[in-house]
Amino acid sequence: MKTFVRILLGVQLFLVLAPFAAAKTHKDVYQMSCDALWKGVRDAVRNSGKYGIIGIDANEMTASFNIGGNLTGKRINSVVLNKLSPTTCEMQTQTAYSGLINNDYGDFKKRVDDSLAKLAKEDPGPVKSAEAATKPPELAIRKDVQFPAGLKAGLTPEEVKKVVGNPSDSMDMNESLIYMYPGYKLIFQKGQLADVRYPETPK
Repeated sequence: MKTFVRILLGVQLFLVLAPFAAAKTHKDVYQMSCDALWKGVRDAVRNSGKYGIIGIDANEMTASFNIGGNLTGKRINSVVLNKLSPTTCEMQTQTAYSGLINNDYGDFKKRVDDSLAKLAKEDPGPVKSAEAATKPPELAIRKDVQFPAGLKAGLTPEEVKKVVGNPSDSMDMNESLIYMYPGYKLIFQKGQLADVRYPETPK
């Protein structure tokens, strides 16, 4: 009986001391801003139902929480986000213990990843905004322009040449291109015919 009691006390002592003896910091780099990653971290901490929240600081992007019960003991974990670049963020997770009995780090990272996936489905706005940011702006074309016969707004320089032939002269100015013809000038913007200029009639 005494031997059994000693074994039981030894197991309990191991479970109590193990979290402090095996604390470790894990680092994961995400290809997203820290603001976006923080939403997933906050959701995982607040809504998993597994963590007892000790503190959350949105300004510093840090959180601390405990997990566990009577059998394995309460274990305090913490997480902090470090900005590496505007589109790259590092998540540092300090766990009390990870091993055969508990895998606090692995469980937490999975919950963060699941939260990020859930939030992306609920709010696809940032994805659409990113697509819009890479889409070239639509060409602003005046509706009152009277083009020469056979020409219309939106034609490319090659299409214009097929209709009215090669220009007598041309000027290339970054995003604008000017074709000069007898009696008028054609102005292209971003590779599309956008405007025409006729010489002013002397008064």
